[in-house]
Amino acid sequence: MTTFSNAFITGASSGIGRAIARDFAAKGTRVIAAARREPELQSLVEEIRAAGGRADICVLDVADTDAVIAAIHQWEETTGGLDLVIANAGLGKIRAAHKSTWKDDIEPVLRVNILGAFATLMAGMEVMIPRGKGTLVGISSLASMRGLPKSGAYSASKAALATFLETLRLDLGRKGLTVVDVRPGFVDTAMTSQNKTYMPMLMKVDDAVRAVVRGIERGDAIVTCPRTLAAFMSMTESMPDALYRAIASRVRF
Repeated sequence: MTTFSNAFITGASSGIGRAIARDFAAKGTRVIAAARREPELQSLVEEIRAAGGRADICVLDVADTDAVIAAIHQWEETTGGLDLVIANAGLGKIRAAHKSTWKDDIEPVLRVNILGAFATLMAGMEVMIPRGKGTLVGISSLASMRGLPKSGAYSASKAALATFLETLRLDLGRKGLTVVDVRPGFVDTAMTSQNKTYMPMLMKVDDAVRAVVRGIERGDAIVTCPRTLAAFMSMTESMPDALYRAIASRVRF
């Protein structure tokens, strides 16, 4: 099991990112908590420090890719070396394609989930390669495995991230870097609480994060949770399109 000295985590103000930050800080990792909302970051850092951990705030909008790259290089220098970078920040909306607009529903998701995540991982790669070690993590989704109803931008963006992570794993293995693709299903967070739709096998944040952190520490290529939903989604990948459409069209997301 790998232990980490310094971790940079985007989307750390709430949900999965916040819980991951708490977990690693409790194990002695210095956490750089990055997100847009400073008050939420401040409360997280105070919580971690009160428990004896080490944490710092980085106010950051991952849609600003230049700022992402600059921040990671800055914290690389400040900490003496980032050995864990987690691209967790994400955005998702449940809306049918014909009710969506580019500016309100599609472009914002792509900027955060693709451009922001890719920039985070690339900057992490740049600072880790000279040392020949480090772990890059992307929080994609089980939604990356098939297109889901009313989730076109989200499913597509997570599929792009999952494919990018696979490519990084192939390219960087000989450079000494570990690349982990985390694919959670539905997790009870502030983002999913806005969904007024059926979310099968909804997990509590702490349950999901335990599985996620174990997978990161082991250096697993792909981490999925919950297992039952992951197994079903894996099965759908080999389904004939007609069968998948018949099943998916009946699910009320």
